Amino acid sequence: MQAVSRAGGSPVRVAHLEFRLFQLLLANAGQVLPSERLLLHVWGEGASGDRQLLKQLVRRLHQKIEVDAGSPRYLVTAAGLGDDFRPDGEAREGE
Repeated sequence: MQAVSRAGGSPVRVAHLEFRLFQLLLANAGQVLPSERLLLHVWGEGASGDRQLLKQLVRRLHQKIEVDAGSPRYLVTAAGLGDDFRPDGEAREGE
């Protein structure tokens, strides 16, 4: 298991797939990454990852890194587009 720092600074353990997803989102902070790219990065070429598994993985990360998982500020899903990691936790213009 890996560990990441959650909002507020305390470290939290994350599973391997959660870490792979977080790594890609962090490397591309501030950009909405399409689900297809996330699936490919997490499960690799030819793997059987699907959108429902990705949603579950994102939900688990919300629970681990967000102060309020019901109102995520750092890991934000853009419906129909993908997911975005916002290190500052700020809403984007028009949200």
